[in-house]
Amino acid sequence: MLGPETVGQISKVLLSNDTVHRCITDMSIDIQSNVREKLKNTQFALQLDESTDISGKSQLISFARFVNGPEIIEQFLFCRELVTTTTGADIFICYC
Repeated sequence: MLGPETVGQISKVLLSNDTVHRCITDMSIDIQSNVREKLKNTQFALQLDESTDISGKSQLISFARFVNGPEIIEQFLFCRELVTTTTGADIFICYC
């Protein structure tokens, strides 16, 4: 989409690890803020799912589904390691 001249100029920009980390953090904060605002102003369905990864650790994944104008949006919320048993009561105590 970009011409060779533009690509050459962009490739000359040096980004340190700190700069990249700060940009990713800023984008993450912005996404979290936008999702929170959308969820505050609408009804939504929450889905939690537990899965065991290849190392044998249990992971809890959460999604929210809501209507935004004419679209139904499914938004990933988080993925966290479960350090307790995977019963519904334990999940509720740890994350709600």
